[in-house]
Amino acid sequence: MARKIESTAQSNSLILIIFFCLSVLLLLFSKNGVAQSQTQDERIHTMVEKFFDLYNSGDTASYRKFLEPVSETESELQRTLTGYNNAFRMIGKVDVKRIQVNSPQQAEVWTKDLKYDAWWKFSIYADSLQHFKRRTIQPSPFESHFIQTGRLSNQQISEAIDEYLNNKLSSNFSGNVFIANGNQVIYSKSFGTNPENQPNTFEQQFHLASTGKMFTAISILQLKDKGLLSLVDSVKKFLPALENTALANITISQLLTHTSGMGDFFEHPLYEKLKDSLRTAKDFLPFIDTDKPSFEPGKGWRYSNTGFCLLALIIEKVSNKSFEDYIVQNIFAKASMSKSVTGSGAGGGLSTISDLNHFSKALIYNKLLNKTTTTELLEFTVNGKYGYGTEHQTLGEENIVGHSGGFINVCNELNIYTKSNYIVIILSNSNPPYAHFLSNKIKELLVRK
Repeated sequence: MARKIESTAQSNSLILIIFFCLSVLLLLFSKNGVAQSQTQDERIHTMVEKFFDLYNSGDTASYRKFLEPVSETESELQRTLTGYNNAFRMIGKVDVKRIQVNSPQQAEVWTKDLKYDAWWKFSIYADSLQHFKRRTIQPSPFESHFIQTGRLSNQQISEAIDEYLNNKLSSNFSGNVFIANGNQVIYSKSFGTNPENQPNTFEQQFHLASTGKMFTAISILQLKDKGLLSLVDSVKKFLPALENTALANITISQLLTHTSGMGDFFEHPLYEKLKDSLRTAKDFLPFIDTDKPSFEPGKGWRYSNTGFCLLALIIEKVSNKSFEDYIVQNIFAKASMSKSVTGSGAGGGLSTISDLNHFSKALIYNKLLNKTTTTELLEFTVNGKYGYGTEHQTLGEENIVGHSGGFINVCNELNIYTKSNYIVIILSNSNPPYAHFLSNKIKELLVRK
């Protein structure tokens, strides 16, 4: 019996020793793994900091040396250096606000340029040893990470916008800026001159570009409210004779949300030839008939002007009215928009600050859609950024809905702050992206903790 007890004790001791050794080994491997991960993160973080030191230095010789390892030939090095220097000339020096390491080979960096106080996101890529490989740059919206504390008074907001326009945008911005909260106007000013070289005024019409897509989307939703169509209906239900059978099974919802796979008529070879004759919805048929979806409908996202032109044809078919007559009677008239002109399904047309303010209020107060559909329009998105013909952004607890517009000598923003009831309208005859810069600045001022 004693031997059995002794044997059992030895066995238990051996198990404990093995368990202890395994625990130590696991701990060591775990620590080494963490240490290795931290080292990799530190390496790419250090490389990112070095990149921005060189970027901001303007030292072309040092920048060239930094880029040499990623260029196989002298000509490739020169192209890369020229591209990077051109970007620096456009954006200028930047202030790094946030570095987010996503992997040992990639980091995202949010910056503000010192010239326009505008946001840019750099994506920095590294090789397996965390050596610099390449970078990309894109304009960035103002994001929740950068919301500041301390709410501002209306006077402080107004003064800050004046300072920004006068000191940062200056002659680069020409247009009208309007901010209201309910019936209280917080900011309302005109800047610059119109194409006739006369001062811009608040009664002046501005081209809308893609901001007009909201009219197309609301028209479709009105027809849904009346029971004349469903968002899951396909194109072939209303346009069975459409020549392009590749579009037949695309749904109305997919057209509204840019998930149809359809393309952009501005990029079509026929656009330059036909652009001066594009007046009615049917004038866009040459682009629709030759469109080739780039992915299976519903399986991706691609901004599609041509898709919204197809929506205009569906509106005409269902309502038995021309697209222009439908918009005038069912949106402009209901929203008291007496100084607006229709464009195409993809946008365009003309409007004023006053008319777009009337439009925003009519939408908010359910004068254009029933309450349930209005809520759906203001809240639904397919990707957190785009809904039914509307652009969306969440900033902290704020939800901002509307649509931007940009073209040659056109740069607009219509933003409805659904939680705090701000309406922000920027109409300009300036080239992009200056109104977008201003919209970001206004978001910084209005959305604070």
